[in-house]
Amino acid sequence: MKKFARVIIAVVTLVLCFTLSACGNKYVSHYSAMLMVSTNFSNKASVSFDSFSGTYVIKLKNNSPDEVFLTYEATLGEGNIKVYDDFNDEKLNLFEIEANGSVDGKTETFTGNKTIYIIIESDGKCNDGSFSFALEKSEK
Repeated sequence: MKKFARVIIAVVTLVLCFTLSACGNKYVSHYSAMLMVSTNFSNKASVSFDSFSGTYVIKLKNNSPDEVFLTYEATLGEGNIKVYDDFNDEKLNLFEIEANGSVDGKTETFTGNKTIYIIIESDGKCNDGSFSFALEKSEK
């Protein structure tokens, strides 16, 4: 009976390890935050916080074969944050924002039905931040 119980516990442990792990996720969020509000749809996302430290990952999806570009806006009260994007398995610097800064812009076009990762990484503790991202169809 003890042997059977050990086998059951081992099986349950393995199942939990595989279902709770981040297998398949290219990037993983790990952060501490106070008063953080985030939204994440397939073509737009935003995150605002009172205080933040760590890495926050957003996934956007181009659901059509059309060309799209990424528009972004950000403000930050205190601290330093670097934002990266990854579309073709290459993490590229999108922008950096420092204390009392704001930034807005857009990227070059992305083509294809793929996931676009946005990685927000703080350099220590940051305060009063707001970030928004949206995929928009390219005008030809």
